Amino acid sequence: MLVQDSTSRPQTHRHWLALAFSFALTAVTLFFVFRGIDKQVFARLLATQNRGLLAVAAIFFLLQIVLGGERWRSILCALMRGPLPSAASVQAVFYASIFFNCLPIGTVGGDVARAWLARRFDLSLTQIVLSIMVDRVITVVALIMLALATLPAVPSPYARTAWIGGAAILVAAAAGLSLLGPIERLLSRWRHQRLIHLLLRMAEDVRLLVGRAGLVALGFALVSAACAGLGAYCIAQSLGIGVGPVPMIAVTSIMTLVVALPVSVAGWGVREVSLVALLGVLGVDREAALVLSVEIGLINTLLSLPGGVVWLTLRDPRNAASPAK
Repeated sequence: MLVQDSTSRPQTHRHWLALAFSFALTAVTLFFVFRGIDKQVFARLLATQNRGLLAVAAIFFLLQIVLGGERWRSILCALMRGPLPSAASVQAVFYASIFFNCLPIGTVGGDVARAWLARRFDLSLTQIVLSIMVDRVITVVALIMLALATLPAVPSPYARTAWIGGAAILVAAAAGLSLLGPIERLLSRWRHQRLIHLLLRMAEDVRLLVGRAGLVALGFALVSAACAGLGAYCIAQSLGIGVGPVPMIAVTSIMTLVVALPVSVAGWGVREVSLVALLGVLGVDREAALVLSVEIGLINTLLSLPGGVVWLTLRDPRNAASPAK
């Protein structure tokens, strides 16, 4: 009992330290970005905003969530050897995890909740964790690809630097993937060892996802990321921000990559600083960029709230989703 307490205390302390760091970073970044803004301009932007375009933006953000669920479902189906889960069951689990993404624990909490609820599917815990990891990697790859496709429309020398950096990351990822086969062959002689056996099983599952299933998931990820950019574009248009849809998709793709880092409370603060800096390069005033960023955060938070109700329903084992017939 004493051993258990002594090992759990450092983990608890690290958890609270990480949470405190997230709150501190959020507070500092929000103070920095809101400091010295023109409150009259801020109020005028809100008063003259086109509310109809806000509703259209919410539809795009909701579509982004649905496409994200389908992205993960295509990965799960590739790993399953038994009955496949229904689209509704996967969407429910994914939507419940979105609720936790908007809490202080951020995307890490969402992934933990998704793994916990995904136990109802016909997969091992290793496969569930792998599916979530691959889902995250494919999402990042899609964001980088979308940024590479849209950055040439951004009239700034920084865009070229970002393009070169993104291309280098994709080349490195492709090179690492090509080494998967040789590494498997090298480790196969120690297959009888438990850890090596587990790594080889994971490598086999990853190879399953490289083919058609991976391309389908990547397609869903690209369209999902584009919907986020179009949602931001609708809000920008409602505020009179003169940025086209293609540059806005480039900006939101880069912003999403930054916000995905689990360093702030649900991305607040980091998102605002990122959008103010990125849109500032395009000549957008700080007040307009701030309103855009805050409304993106608020709309996504409001859309995620029903996921808490879904979580309360799904956490009951008696309500476990059944595989599709």
